[in-house]
Parts: sequence; structure tokens; C-alpha cells
Amino acid sequence: MKIHTQPDQLGGVWANAAAVRHSPHEFTIDFLRCEFDDQGKAKAGIMVQRVNMSPLFVTQLITALQENWSKYADKAMPKEIGDVFLSPPVIESDEHNDNHPDEQADDQPDDQPENEPDDQPTSDGA
Repeated sequence: MKIHTQPDQLGGVWANAAAVRHSPHEFTIDFLRCEFDDQGKAKAGIMVQRVNMSPLFVTQLITALQENWSKYADKAMPKEIGDVFLSPPVIESDEHNDNHPDEQADDQPDDQPENEPDDQPTSDGA
């Protein structure tokens, strides 16, 4: 397959955190570049890219990431700790749906408040 891109996109973007949301019909991943304080807590950041995708593509992406993580860990991790890291990292989500204005969320009963999203993005620990 031949893929075309704009010259200014060839370098990609750096992300060290991500926020994941979903609606009944799509997933959204916001890739972030965050600054962290001395305790490792995010103190500032910018969104460097937003990607919307279908649930089917999410399952395919998870499979591809798991396969590639396993190959990477086999080669890059020291043997004594490699087994600990062979499982792919878990990407946390903020637990709320980004419903479109014409969609109604069916997650929560009307008499129960929604969970507040986690304010901390998932990071690579940088």
C-alpha cells in the first residue's frame, strides 16, 4: 500500500501521555506531551494529536501493539526483568464517554451521578 503524507508530518510528534475516551460508536485517543514535577505528577501539557477510530480498529491496534511490545521486550529488556515486562502496559482511560449531542449515554442510571474523570493522564513515567 502506498501512503501519502505532508512533508511537515514526516517527523511525527512526541507524546509521553494519552487520554482515552469512547462513545458507543468510536474511540478517541488524545496524545499529549506533558511536563512532570519532581514527584512525577503532570503539571502542564499540550495535546499533540487527536485520533478518532472505530471499535474494530481499536481491537486491531491493541493486537498489533501487544505483538510489537512482546517482540521489543524480548530484545530490549534485560533477561532478569524481561519477564515482568512481557505483558503490555495498560493504558488507562478517563472513564467517561464523549457522546455526540444527538446520542444519549446509556452507561449510568439517571438517578446515579457519573464518575468523575481521572485528572492524571497515562504517562511513560518521564
